[in-house]
Amino acid sequence: MDGSRIEAGTTRRCDVVVLGGGPGGSATATLLAEAGLSVVLVEKDRHPRFHIGESLLPLTLPMLDRLGVLEEVAQIGVHKPGAEFVSADGGKEAIFAFERALTPNPGHAYQVLREEFDEILFRRAGRAGAELREETTARVVASDETGAEIALERQDAPEERIFADLLIDASGRSTVMARMRSEKRPDPRNTSAAIFGHFHDVPRHEGARGGNIRIHLTDPGWMWQIPLQNGVTSIGLVAPGEYMAARSSGIEAFFERHVSRQTHMRSLLAGARRVGTLRATGNFSYHADCAAGPGHLKVGDAYGFIDPVFSTGVHLALSSARDAADAVLAARRRPHARDRLFAQYDRAIRARIARVSWFIYSINDPAFREMMLNPRDILGIERAVIALLAGDFRRSIPLGSRLWLMKLLRHAVAFQMTRKGHQHATPSGPLRRRSAPH
Repeated sequence: MDGSRIEAGTTRRCDVVVLGGGPGGSATATLLAEAGLSVVLVEKDRHPRFHIGESLLPLTLPMLDRLGVLEEVAQIGVHKPGAEFVSADGGKEAIFAFERALTPNPGHAYQVLREEFDEILFRRAGRAGAELREETTARVVASDETGAEIALERQDAPEERIFADLLIDASGRSTVMARMRSEKRPDPRNTSAAIFGHFHDVPRHEGARGGNIRIHLTDPGWMWQIPLQNGVTSIGLVAPGEYMAARSSGIEAFFERHVSRQTHMRSLLAGARRVGTLRATGNFSYHADCAAGPGHLKVGDAYGFIDPVFSTGVHLALSSARDAADAVLAARRRPHARDRLFAQYDRAIRARIARVSWFIYSINDPAFREMMLNPRDILGIERAVIALLAGDFRRSIPLGSRLWLMKLLRHAVAFQMTRKGHQHATPSGPLRRRSAPH
């Protein structure tokens, strides 16, 4: 039975309130409601609504299967067998096929229109028994070890108060709890901003390869090319914040000037027709001080966000939703262990982001780009990179050791490039184990 919408103007209690009807919030609500908890899922907009981030990872698919939506997602998706990296001049293309990964994965993923994908997950939460609220603004009145008080406001309706045993903050880049507790921190190692939009008539490869995401390594920054259904292609530019901030015109003129300076991208988009307007977002990378706090857990972007070059956003949101639901249910079975379980959740989220962050920080490094455009499977390094691209962020010796070798090899490549006269910025501390952001 679909989750009902309770009447406004009332005061009531429930087990969990989830803020945010994106993938992380909807998935958490589904898992908790199916386990028998009373869940209210609050979304400030109405589905379907535009959202960027259309490229899924192979290891996202088992989570979609657990949620019972994999078949629905497959119907709206473009089959994605791999990822490609393309040099600025288009002269080099490197294909990373997911089926060649060092560790097991489904061998493919999907490219999806997010407004359709997000609505599938949101409605699934309703079918699981969560009470759905759209076009509703949530204000956290209080949150402590005893629970949370939330005020819900909807146009032309009286304010409603809900008292919940626990608050799940899945509010995305709104970062409700991090802002409320003054614990949102920008990532000084990645100050990227983005401009993006949808286009018709962007050329694609024939066959299965036409479903790959393509990462174009421009100067500066990089651009994504994501094929969607009905001939639509998502194109985005991600570049250092200082480069974006120096623009003296609107985002459309700035985007066009950037493309015009990139020979390959200029040719690729020469006959393309834009669908709607371009959009922009800044301050891409940030994190909160913790993923678990008094009376609440943070899920997905509500805790932190990193550069989207490897399409990690939805995957990290769903994996944190899974872990948050597991932690909540375990804590209800063992209330005395709640603090320890939530602390474990916090450490797991930090570690998962840390394991992929070094890749993110390297995307503008010439030596790293050289390696990505000329991959070699020395001792399984290339297959380890593919496993990471497929969403395997686990701590494991086979994967971790090969990625450590890649960092070592990167130093050798940088040295050779320096000898040949290439400008190269030495990577900072690539052989040291990076701690999770804190």
